[in-house]
Amino acid sequence: MKRFRDLPIRRKLVVMTVASTTVALLLASGGFLAWDILTYRNEILRDLAVQSRIIGENSAAPLVFNDDTAAGETLAALELRPRVIMACLYNADGRLFATYHRGRGTTCPPRPAAGVEFGWSDARFAAPVTYINGTVGTLFIYRELGDVLERLLIGLGAVTTLLVLCTIVAVLIGSRLQQSIAQPLLDLAGIARRVSDTKDYGLRAVPISSDEIGVVVHAFNDMLDRIGERTEQLSRSNADLEREVDERKRMEVERTMLLARERDANRLKDEFLATLSHELRTPLNAVLGWTRVLRATQPGQEKQARALESIERNARTQARLIEDLLEVSRIVTGKLRLQVRPADLAAIVDAAVDVSQPAAAAKRIRIEADIEARPAMTSGDPDRLQQVIWNLLSNAVKFTPVGGVVRVHLRRDHGFTLTVQDTGIGIDPTFLPHMFEPFRQADGSASREHGGLGLGLAIVRQIVELHGGTVSARSEGANRGARFEVHLPSELGIDAPGLRLDTSAAALPAPRVDPHLLASVRVLVVDDEEDARELLKTTFEAFGADVTAASSTEEAMECFERSTPDVLVSDLGMPFEDGYALIRRVRARPPQHGGLVPAVALTAYASPNDRLMALSAGYQAHVAKPYEPAEVAALVRRLSRGAATP
Repeated sequence: MKRFRDLPIRRKLVVMTVASTTVALLLASGGFLAWDILTYRNEILRDLAVQSRIIGENSAAPLVFNDDTAAGETLAALELRPRVIMACLYNADGRLFATYHRGRGTTCPPRPAAGVEFGWSDARFAAPVTYINGTVGTLFIYRELGDVLERLLIGLGAVTTLLVLCTIVAVLIGSRLQQSIAQPLLDLAGIARRVSDTKDYGLRAVPISSDEIGVVVHAFNDMLDRIGERTEQLSRSNADLEREVDERKRMEVERTMLLARERDANRLKDEFLATLSHELRTPLNAVLGWTRVLRATQPGQEKQARALESIERNARTQARLIEDLLEVSRIVTGKLRLQVRPADLAAIVDAAVDVSQPAAAAKRIRIEADIEARPAMTSGDPDRLQQVIWNLLSNAVKFTPVGGVVRVHLRRDHGFTLTVQDTGIGIDPTFLPHMFEPFRQADGSASREHGGLGLGLAIVRQIVELHGGTVSARSEGANRGARFEVHLPSELGIDAPGLRLDTSAAALPAPRVDPHLLASVRVLVVDDEEDARELLKTTFEAFGADVTAASSTEEAMECFERSTPDVLVSDLGMPFEDGYALIRRVRARPPQHGGLVPAVALTAYASPNDRLMALSAGYQAHVAKPYEPAEVAALVRRLSRGAATP
């Protein structure tokens, strides 16, 4: 049925015509053949009955008078019936009395019962022989039915011939008549296919009759009219919807970008506040700590000179951090003042190189200056320009490893172009677009190796742009150095209002020091800053402690291998492995090897979250810098005497 459903309509009509005609002819022919064979069979039975009656009447006398010769002559009359093969006459006792055989190979059966046996190939007829109202014997006739089969074959041949002829005629007539039905439907299907392929709803089918097919064609055309109108309306609606979707997508993209910028700004704010707290507290810790040590004790001249040097260095560091913050504030509020006057860029570069030489010499870094023209006169603020060049040089020295090279090149190029190139750690390409944004640092984690607030390059860009110039940064990737290029015009005249800054600090009374408070207490101090480490060591020694100092996590673990301290005092923000990594390594040790040693986190990361993180990591106490030496000493004493539970 599926194959019939998939046929073209023309073939369907032809198949239907031929199939119906064939089925009708088969039924009619089959009925006729069955009726003819049944009629012929009945005629054979009647003929056998007549023959048996005639022969029986003629055979009765010979049976009565026991005349087998006369009986045989009577049976021989059946020779006129070519289909009768054998006849047998039995007397009243059932004994075979006379026979007739057409050919050989046949034998009479025992006396059969009266009746008829009609098979596919033969017929057996037995009837009683009567004489004067009495039965004197039995007559048996055996007839073959080959004539029935011949009649059936002849009928089948005639029916087949008639069926073929009728089928041919039906095909011809069906093929002729199907056009009037199939052609309109085929035209309608063709129009539907073209509409589906081309989406042209202006196509129409042409009706050629007024019957049901014509009604379908008119309905199809009306449907196309409505579909065309609906499609036009949908097209307009889709266009409006697409515009609305595009607008919503644009708004969603903008909203996503705003959210991303807001999250990024919040992250940067949090990172900046944490970094600012750390960078300000670290030098302040050294200043206040050494000041209180000097006021509370009487150190020797060498330690006093070292203390004063550390105080001055850290105070200058903090002053620079504060000045950077104020510079950014002046830039944001538009109050940065430029003292514009003639300036020699060559002399400014020389001065900046001289200022940077001590820091470079400490790391065995070679600064190579190449100034093409002297003097290199321009208009600008010499102090601000020197700040720009010094910031670039200090950054290059900071991020260049020991034994590296920093090259400074000043050339005249439609103004002046200053290039500062180093052989340092380079810049991640993904961070290059954010190099000159304030508070942005490539590494803002607690384990970063280089300090700072991330303001220097932002200040450089603002000062350069206020001078009418441009600044750019390039790097070929990690460990391949960085190149900063500043372009300044040869003439400039700028002035802007500024702000004045005046700060002061108040001193605290010196606490009293008990030199026996930490007697016999072994304290391990861990801090990457030498000033902070030395201050802690001096502080605890002043209270009588046995102090061991380490500058990194690895060095601290080596101290644990040599001797287990009574109390561990460690900074959190250290390069490579921070204080969290240190306490995890300590707590991983067996108890007999210092795994339960009491620990204090002494750090400039002083937020409540930092405190919770330190305590969760395994520290027993969290102390923010700057700290009171007496309080820290008392805390160490309590921890050294109590049981430590990580």
